[in-house]
Amino acid sequence: MSKTDTRTQILDAAADLFWSKSYHGVNMNELSRFAEVNKATVYQYFRSKEELALASIKRTAERTEEYLYRSTFAETSDPKSRLINIYEKAYQLHLDVFRRDGNCRGCPFVNLGVELAVSHPPMRDAVSKAFDSYRKYYGEIIDDRWKTNEKPDGFDKDKTILSLLTNMNGCLVASKLENRPEAILDGQKQALRILAM
Repeated sequence: MSKTDTRTQILDAAADLFWSKSYHGVNMNELSRFAEVNKATVYQYFRSKEELALASIKRTAERTEEYLYRSTFAETSDPKSRLINIYEKAYQLHLDVFRRDGNCRGCPFVNLGVELAVSHPPMRDAVSKAFDSYRKYYGEIIDDRWKTNEKPDGFDKDKTILSLLTNMNGCLVASKLENRPEAILDGQKQALRILAM
């Protein structure tokens, strides 16, 4: 196995464990077992658990961008279909986890951000950067939505992007708190209302 493959294997294992158990709920021994490498190998790539968590946020952001956004935008150019499909894919992912584990995990970024934002400020920055990487997709949906329609009075694109991001985060948190994947579909309805679709 190449060094890149080993590093990715460790990152994916860490991301999954942090998402399912929390940062403080995972130790490096457990992580090395889950990644199927020895602990020395983990430390060869990451000097600390915090460094590993920061890298796992970046990896999760890239995987989320590919799964939810890039693939959706490649499948359709219709803004309403894009918005619907983003939520459908998020719902399907969380439904699969729920069926397997019996629990909804919520948003991996919000989970780590809420747990560590005060004690580890770089974590807050990493989570914010992850969210910022999705802004362009919502911006394009908004632009396409209003290409052939007149925007409402007082329409603010940046505030609307923030509303859509906040809505997605909120429905993922609700799915975890309620242990109900369908909360994501509730969020889908709200996202459509935000854009009057």
